[in-house]
Order: sequence, then structure tokens, then C-alpha cells
Amino acid sequence: MGEKMNDKLGLVTLILIAALSVAACGNEEKVHESWKTPPAKAEIDDSTLVSTIKSALKADPEVRHLDIGVDAENGTVMLSGVVDNQSQIDRVNMLTWMVEGIKKVDNKMSLRTS
Repeated sequence: MGEKMNDKLGLVTLILIAALSVAACGNEEKVHESWKTPPAKAEIDDSTLVSTIKSALKADPEVRHLDIGVDAENGTVMLSGVVDNQSQIDRVNMLTWMVEGIKKVDNKMSLRTS
């Protein structure tokens, strides 16, 4: 009887392997999403970038009183103006980078001299 049991076990194993092989053939290859190229996002035009950045700066209580110049060209933003301290420069930089569509920030701001 041991031989019959081995034959049945072997037959069941072969059936399972065949069933899994057939099931795998119907599926397309699954690729983890981190390996896929993300879909291209619509580019945001420069005037929209400038107005969005200026709005963000005016809404922030730490930097709204500053006169910061904002220009954009092909997603590269140039910031200019004179500020009181380094933390204001850092804050303006952070608020600028938070705007979607920014490719590069060229910070030309300077510290006020007494």
C-alpha cells in the first residue's frame, strides 16, 4: 500500500504543478510600482509658479512683510530681495520648494546690513 500512496502523492503533485503553470501563463508579468516610470505630470507655466509662490509668501506671517522678488523661467525660480536674517531666507526657500512644478531655485536674496 505504501507504493500506491506514493503514486497518488506524485500524481497530486503533478496536477498541482500543471494547474499553477497554466494559471501563471494567463497573467501578465507583475512589476512593482517603484520600478515603473511615473506618468508625466503636466508642466505648470511660469506665471502660475510666480503667482503661487507670491501667494504662499504673503500668507506666511514670518515673511509676508518682506519685499521678495520672484521670477520664473522653465520651472527655475529666482528669488531676490533683502531680508533681516538667515531664518527668513530659509523660510522663503522652503515655501518656494513646496510649490508643485518647481525644478530649481536660484536664491539671490541677501541679508540686510545695519
